[in-house]
Amino acid sequence: MNTITGRQIRAGRALLEWSREDLAEKAGLTVTTVSNIESDARQPQEKTLASIARVFDQHGVEFLDDEGVRIRKKQARFFTGKVGYKQFLDHIYDTVKDGGRIRQFNVNDGKNLSYADDYAAVHMERMSKIANLDAQVLTLEGDTNFPARYCTYRWLDKSNKLSIPYHVYNDFLAQAIYKSDPQHPSVFARMV
Repeated sequence: MNTITGRQIRAGRALLEWSREDLAEKAGLTVTTVSNIESDARQPQEKTLASIARVFDQHGVEFLDDEGVRIRKKQARFFTGKVGYKQFLDHIYDTVKDGGRIRQFNVNDGKNLSYADDYAAVHMERMSKIANLDAQVLTLEGDTNFPARYCTYRWLDKSNKLSIPYHVYNDFLAQAIYKSDPQHPSVFARMV
């Protein structure tokens, strides 16, 4: 899903029995901003929608492509497109913000983080401040773009080029799925 509608936000609040004030406080927005987004009075910035989506995700609400909303019943999540990739980075952060482990196999951080545009710098900065984080990346031999200073990078033999890339972070396993447009990956993450 790439866009959340005002109708979905209102429905999400109803599922959680939240007021506009509750959502505004949790997402770091003003009540006026929430009201304007819900009534479609203005087009919100992408980072504003990402904040709203992150708050709902943290509280078990997921938005469906057909403008539906529901309480998530499974610990499996799909993150699609650039907005979804930023939500994936938020999910990693929220999962390990109190410490833990990250393992990445056949992942090119330089390429993947480019999907997050300017948000990549924000993500790497907050990740670098996490105490007790053990983050290790196996990337293909020859890759010298190591942007995340909180990670330890090692090379993986080039014969693994076609191996499926994956992330393991605390209790989650995530795999990126690249459809016809490599600029809009989908990520499937599930609790293991």
